[in-house]
Amino acid sequence: MDFTLIAHRGYSFSAPENSFEAFDMALERGFDNFELDAQITKDGQLVVFHDQTVDRVTDGQGEVSDHTLKEIQALKLIGGYEFKEEFPDAYIPTMDEFLGRYAGRAHPHLELKSREAALPTMVAEALKRHGWLNVAGTDTFDAPGITVSSFWADQLYRSKLRLPNVRHGWLINELSEETVDASVKLGFDSVYPRAGTATLESVSHAYERGLTVRGWGIDNDDDLARIYKSGAAGTTINWPTEGQEFLDSMAD
Repeated sequence: MDFTLIAHRGYSFSAPENSFEAFDMALERGFDNFELDAQITKDGQLVVFHDQTVDRVTDGQGEVSDHTLKEIQALKLIGGYEFKEEFPDAYIPTMDEFLGRYAGRAHPHLELKSREAALPTMVAEALKRHGWLNVAGTDTFDAPGITVSSFWADQLYRSKLRLPNVRHGWLINELSEETVDASVKLGFDSVYPRAGTATLESVSHAYERGLTVRGWGIDNDDDLARIYKSGAAGTTINWPTEGQEFLDSMAD
């Protein structure tokens, strides 16, 4: 069974999340699908960053939107998941830097993280600027390729209107009749439930309605086994190498 592991914020178990070090590590270890997050700085620049504040993973404090790009990129990345090594040169990249660096060799799953109304338009313009729309028609996990996602249906819908040929996936807590109906109505291509809530029945129903399904929120082997057995096409994961080894052991 085809099942794609998407390196969550890059190889974030072993390198600072959403850094070039984490994305490069994912590629080097054979994972060319990776997830990243888009936010807007105080001076209107797109950066690759997850949290609303910089407190958790940098030596700074405060909202991302209260920092200029220069201030954001001066911060030291000091936290994240379980990486043990130090990466003194790691910094918060701009979306332009990211899209230029990985053009033609990866499939980013780009999450619209904030609810700022300008975000979908800014992301759409960046994708166009760097030629990513040329690979918008590839299969679900082909690299190069591009997918846009969000937990916010309104943000995702704004993006879909601007990028009608790009795959869009809605991040949700649980697959239900209502979320599947809404996804179809809004023209989304995919739906992404929390892995621990996926069932064979709910995933099959989504596929019957023409949606692709992949998971998120892998905390342990049980979550990974559940989303795999549900019939979903893949999932994000912080530790893709270990995850692939676990899936291989299940197949033996």
